[in-house]
Amino acid sequence: MAENTDTETISQEESSGSEESSTENTQTEEVIEENSLENQLKKAQEEALNFKDSWQRERAEFTNYKRRTASELLNSRKEAVKNFIHDLLNPIDNLERVGMVKTEIPELKAFVDGVNMVKKELISVIEKEGIKRLEPLNASFDPMLMEAINSVESEEYKEETVIEVYQPGYYFLDGENQHSIRPARVKVGKPLANG
Repeated sequence: MAENTDTETISQEESSGSEESSTENTQTEEVIEENSLENQLKKAQEEALNFKDSWQRERAEFTNYKRRTASELLNSRKEAVKNFIHDLLNPIDNLERVGMVKTEIPELKAFVDGVNMVKKELISVIEKEGIKRLEPLNASFDPMLMEAINSVESEEYKEETVIEVYQPGYYFLDGENQHSIRPARVKVGKPLANG
């Protein structure tokens, strides 16, 4: 019986050793599996950060593209309007010349009044597009908006002053900025050169 007991004890020890070994194996597998899941989680987080970064860059590029396109569209519209208005200025000038005719003949007077009405309408249409008429009589001379055709020196002038307007100018008002479409052609009064 003693042998049997020894055999049982050895068998129990082996069985308990194999259980411990099995438990250790299970724990090792769990640690490996846990490390593998952590690695997968880290990789997934890195990928998510990369996708987020890429998305933010694309979003910023698209926003810049929209802003740039809108700005280019606005600038091209302004240029188209300015070019169109520039082409209308000679006909407006011709209407002005006809409108300056003084006559007492009723039929001709009615015609001149009609021409003046058409001229006023054209000017109001271009003003709606931000185009302003410039008739700078008695104003300071501005070389950005005016062209001096003639000048006179006199001691009565303290600064360069417009004393006659030969042809009105037109400029485009863009916020506070004035962009000349056609400079006003003027005669300028200047202070004496030596005084």
